[in-house]
Amino acid sequence: STYKVKATKTTTGMQVAAGARGFEITFDEPNSTNTGMNPVEILLASFGACQSITATELARKRHFDLQAFWVNVEGDLGREDVDGESLYKFTEIRYEPHLRSDESPEDIQQFLADVAKKCPVENTLMHGTKFKQTGFVKE
Repeated sequence: STYKVKATKTTTGMQVAAGARGFEITFDEPNSTNTGMNPVEILLASFGACQSITATELARKRHFDLQAFWVNVEGDLGREDVDGESLYKFTEIRYEPHLRSDESPEDIQQFLADVAKKCPVENTLMHGTKFKQTGFVKE
């Protein structure tokens, strides 16, 4: 499957409007107009949302007792040497799933391991992906 998103710089501060399938979110920076999360916060939020959606669907398929689910996510931005170049990136992302369930601790551990394996955002962050610019358009 191919997903498409359009991100457009607005005329306000550092604000960016991004949209897909008729939905829109606003990105911004705290030192600008502070009208939305910044891109790295949205990356962390995307991971947490993917974990939550994956857990919900997996629980439904397995008839796993999942009464509530949420994830606290945090990450450290910093410089890291990648192929001889110092890049500004997340050097570590930590997360803690919370759930309400009557399942055993062992079953919960296995369930969370399976959620991690099936979450495409986690797989992308853990195992990387190819990036390629397909050209540019001068308007």
